[in-house]
Amino acid sequence: MKGIGLICILLTCAGAGIYAASQLRRQVRQYQLLTAFLKDCAVYIRYQSVPLQELFQILAENPDYQNFVFLQTVIRKLSPERSLESVWHEAVQMGGLPPEAERILQNIGHEIGKTDIAGQLALLELYQMQMQSACETCQTSCEQKTKLYQSIGWLSGAMLAILFL
Repeated sequence: MKGIGLICILLTCAGAGIYAASQLRRQVRQYQLLTAFLKDCAVYIRYQSVPLQELFQILAENPDYQNFVFLQTVIRKLSPERSLESVWHEAVQMGGLPPEAERILQNIGHEIGKTDIAGQLALLELYQMQMQSACETCQTSCEQKTKLYQSIGWLSGAMLAILFL
């Protein structure tokens, strides 16, 4: 019976390490999707001159972006009574995004829709580069920490199992 408990402790600690590593990989994927989202925004604005509300509706239907809580919230709460900036700000805060991605999106929300098409394209290009840079930083961090978290999980589980022997 004691052996089963020790195995459970070992596996629980290992699972915690594996979970922490998967969270890092999830953040990398979020950054990659947000970079693609900004590229798609620029494409729709450049080639179809789509109004922002329609743009967000189109992109929300894209299977890649359906898990973006902030985008779904913007569509749901955007109305003539509320400004895009206030809805965007509120939605991004609720989005469960990495801090740097949230900061970049907040900046976009303050500026998007306030200039002509050329200004919006320049804005999206600037923030797309920032998001790409944040993605690369996160990816580097993920590569370094993933194995570390998994190893720490397994080693701490083994250490606890040995201590409880």
